[in-house]
Amino acid sequence: MQRDARKGTESTPQSSRRGPGRARAPKSLGSYLDLIRDNPAEFRTVSRTVNPMNFDVTGLLGVLNQRREYPTVQFNNPLDMRGKPSKFPIVTNLWGTRERCAEMVGLPRSEAGVRLGTLLCERIDRKQKPLVIPGRAAPVQQNVLTGKKADLWMFPVVRHFEMDLGGVMLMGLIAKPPREDFYNITFVKAFPEAPQRAGLTVHTLHMSRILREWEALKQPCRVAYVLGHHPAFWLGTLNNTPWGDNEYATCGGFLQEPVRLTPSVTWGKDFLVPADAEIVIEGEVVPGERTVVNPFGDISTQYQAQQLGPVMVPKAVTYRNGALFQDVFSGHREHMLLGSIPREGTIFNQLKHKMGIVTAVHMPYSGCARFTAYISIKKTEEGQAKTAGLQALAHVPNLNAVVVVDDTIDVFNEEEVLWAVNFQVEPRRDISVIENMRPTSDPRALGAARVIIDATRPTHIAFPTKLKVPQSAMDRMKLDEWLDPANAGAAKGRAR
Repeated sequence: MQRDARKGTESTPQSSRRGPGRARAPKSLGSYLDLIRDNPAEFRTVSRTVNPMNFDVTGLLGVLNQRREYPTVQFNNPLDMRGKPSKFPIVTNLWGTRERCAEMVGLPRSEAGVRLGTLLCERIDRKQKPLVIPGRAAPVQQNVLTGKKADLWMFPVVRHFEMDLGGVMLMGLIAKPPREDFYNITFVKAFPEAPQRAGLTVHTLHMSRILREWEALKQPCRVAYVLGHHPAFWLGTLNNTPWGDNEYATCGGFLQEPVRLTPSVTWGKDFLVPADAEIVIEGEVVPGERTVVNPFGDISTQYQAQQLGPVMVPKAVTYRNGALFQDVFSGHREHMLLGSIPREGTIFNQLKHKMGIVTAVHMPYSGCARFTAYISIKKTEEGQAKTAGLQALAHVPNLNAVVVVDDTIDVFNEEEVLWAVNFQVEPRRDISVIENMRPTSDPRALGAARVIIDATRPTHIAFPTKLKVPQSAMDRMKLDEWLDPANAGAAKGRAR
């Protein structure tokens, strides 16, 4: 099966199409795009030549963002880092709406609220053992480049923001610890400073630990940098799983099918890579070597400070026919949703287990979907809101503020949450400042204090009740039966 990358379509032999007695093809980035590419609200293409190093990609996405439009966009004719035509179309803004995120994991779009986060948390425990297939059957190894042909500058690497150090790749790094047989998958920034050399920025505890352990042995760390896979594969990598979790198996739970793996070109069966990925860079992180990485505009919508980061050297590049180069629109809705929805689920499950009174958790865009949590509870006594806030801060350390409201407040409607803050909070009693809680990985220029706001309705004093129209009255209002047709008023006016 080969995809026509320029047209964004797939050409599939008739004999391989699904039918009676034929198995469905494994999930991939292309198989998901086939679900949305006919809907212009969800998928758009750009056929003109674009220079991703000159902000052509993020410039267009920025304009769409200002218009509050968040389609996945495929740039069919990008230039590579040398300014020459690239064979790899760019796909970006994939996770731009909660509704698409729900669809990616098999939920109806109508369940993109609290159910989406809790489902992702449930999927953590539905691991599926990966399936190993030979390289000759792996789409990602239909094309293999080694030596100097394993060239990072042949890709259409995107420069995202005006003060960025340069172009940066924003997808997943896969590695194993020494003497262990589990794989960790983490989103890592890669700055290709030369055709055979890239600096890395790593912010997660597990991947940082893996790199430190290899470096302590003075041995290179084998890695696979994956530039594209089915979006549910990536959602499976963003949960707070414990050390030792094989994230290939976790991703299988999110895909609802085993992740197909294949022996790497460089290390064979000793290091397995995703067989249905778009592009895989097989590389080594050089022990003891550092290079300049950042500044880069990240999730907080601020620039991360320049620093020294580890160095990755490519050993091989493999890619499927018609491969797509996947990117993430950093610091915008796609980036925010990509990590916030799994975190919503982990907070919900933690509070459900500890307290049993949580009804919903939302991490709003106003807090970059990382640093603020709105939590609704079925409150029965004073003190429960603060306890819920403390549990959330302990479970997700990068939270800056937690607002706890009653279950009558829709945490996905920020206007309702802020109403509760304005009318149900007595600042001296209901706002708690927790000192010395800043995690070492926090990129923001803030102190170590965190805030819990109890915006629930007080139960220990007489307190006004919020007005509401009877729900029974609203339920019997069928708008198509009560409202005149949209143009009826204009027609009546003309008749006069």
